[in-house]
Amino acid sequence: MTHHTPIKETALKITNLSKSYKLYHSRFERIKEFFHPFRKKYHQRHEVLKDISFQLQRGEVLGIIGQNGSGKSTLLKILNSVVTPTSGSFSCNGKVTALLELGGGFNNDLTGIENIYYLGAIQGYSKKEMESKVQQILDFADIGEYAWQPVKTYSSGMYVRLAFSMAINIDPDILITDEALSVGDIRFQQKCYRKIRDFKDAGKTILICTHSLSAVKEFCTRAIWLHEGMIREEGDPNFVTDSYNTFMLSLAKDNKSNQSLSDKANEANETEGFSAPDLFPDLIWQDLTECENYGTKEAQIQFAAIVIHSTQKNVLQFLGGEPIRVYLNIVSNQRIIQPGIQLAINNQYGAVILKIKSYHYQQPVLLNNSNNHVVAIDFDFPHLGNGRYTFSFGLHSVVDKVEQQIHWVHDGIIIEVFNAGALYKTGSQIVVKEVTFSVLN
Repeated sequence: MTHHTPIKETALKITNLSKSYKLYHSRFERIKEFFHPFRKKYHQRHEVLKDISFQLQRGEVLGIIGQNGSGKSTLLKILNSVVTPTSGSFSCNGKVTALLELGGGFNNDLTGIENIYYLGAIQGYSKKEMESKVQQILDFADIGEYAWQPVKTYSSGMYVRLAFSMAINIDPDILITDEALSVGDIRFQQKCYRKIRDFKDAGKTILICTHSLSAVKEFCTRAIWLHEGMIREEGDPNFVTDSYNTFMLSLAKDNKSNQSLSDKANEANETEGFSAPDLFPDLIWQDLTECENYGTKEAQIQFAAIVIHSTQKNVLQFLGGEPIRVYLNIVSNQRIIQPGIQLAINNQYGAVILKIKSYHYQQPVLLNNSNNHVVAIDFDFPHLGNGRYTFSFGLHSVVDKVEQQIHWVHDGIIIEVFNAGALYKTGSQIVVKEVTFSVLN
């Protein structure tokens, strides 16, 4: 008797997929090329995807990461038949739903109910099949009587609710998503995440494009790193995300080095004094000058870096509890009266979950008459639930017991917390390491 090893079914197959666009300097050049008698080319060819090939087996969860412009969104649009590839092919074994641009397929003149049937038909579902799903979709979306109103009357929140509910509740075989869960109010986001987890637990096939490395590590069984339209790494999520994170840190350091060379070429026009990268050349400094900021700006926080205190190595991913040091480079054009430093950690929804102020710790920050300062803040990184967070930084002065904001920088550094421990997956923002439960009767 012969025993055959079961072959895992292929859900998605991509073969030598490429996509390029014609780039013109103006609309006039496009017209000239179209009518030119000798077919003269006035365009430049821009390759977004270059000979991509991979397979996704049924039940796998594939995470795709990469910088903006690496081809991630184009790949997902091709797989959802929104964009046609220049060459190559792909095949999907099963019904596919995509969360790319939420609500992008809605007809604004139709009601919510009518759009459910309309989009269901596009996905290949009959009216009878959709009838059994309508109530489930409406219950999840929770938009009340607006379901019977034209979509053009919806708020953006209702639009998102119906679109996500429609996409996830038609029970597709393959789910393709592109950071679509970053919209909507916090309660609805959590509801969506629970639904995605149920989808994964049911053994469905998922392809997710995201900037969250912790989401790839936690959700995905395999990962692909796209770089300049090509697969740079593929395989175990931990290996791929760690490789990508190392690359991004080295890229940031190279950019700062190039900027430093450019600054030296123009140093005759600059204020005397050192720059932060010159003081600590081994650190990878994050440039904060393009971040959202406000204040009177007699002084400005221009660079920041976060390191593990013991090694002085840059870090952007945390387990929790690490002794860290935050460096801030402050450039001032006048003396600040009674200066103070602030630091805040925000969760992915913008809420402040930790704030540190030098004033509260009764530690004066003595900035001398120099116009360039580096301030170090030492503390143990808190035990936080897995996810993405941001560091914001502030410089203030206190005059006659009144605090004045000199400079505040929103979301200067993006970090991630990823810990395999069960405590970090409870959905709580704050993790309490030691708890005792006692039965007293």
